[in-house]
Amino acid sequence: MSEYEEIVKKIPVPERAIGPLAGIASRLDYLGPKVEKLSTLGPSVALLGETVGRLEYAFGTLKLPEGVSMPMKIEQIPFSYNLAMAGLPGSSVTLSEYAPFSGYIKEVSPHWPDGCDAIVDIRVGHGTKQFCPDEGYLALNDTTPTYPFNEWVNDREEIWVELINGDGGNPHTITVVVLLEGAM
Repeated sequence: MSEYEEIVKKIPVPERAIGPLAGIASRLDYLGPKVEKLSTLGPSVALLGETVGRLEYAFGTLKLPEGVSMPMKIEQIPFSYNLAMAGLPGSSVTLSEYAPFSGYIKEVSPHWPDGCDAIVDIRVGHGTKQFCPDEGYLALNDTTPTYPFNEWVNDREEIWVELINGDGGNPHTITVVVLLEGAM
């Protein structure tokens, strides 16, 4: 049995692609780990790895005949912190988590409790890039908006949230949930 056949055979049945693009998806499952190992060799190989990840995701979003679609994985990454009053230690923090897989950040949902009065700042990014908002900070009161995105992150890339309490009279517990979607 070839190496390719052995690797494809190890893919759990619920995660195996079905339909007319199953062969392509299986080949991507085979190539993905190999490209990932090679990514340490240089930036052009790392770019190839990112391209393979984007292709896997694109195939996963296709709607195939008879309602068959490629399996997707979705993960909510919660960030929560009780910020101290402004001017005290703990009144600002940067929280981070590593992406559990390559994919797209599809949503960011921050929650400002009542009393934040638009003086508790939030910003979200990955690696060295801030994307929510593009620049500056968001600051609202008593709301939990959901912002849609299509922001690519690589497997194990750092996703971060910065929180700053500008309220000198009250602490605030702030939560931000980042929704990551990728191909299986």
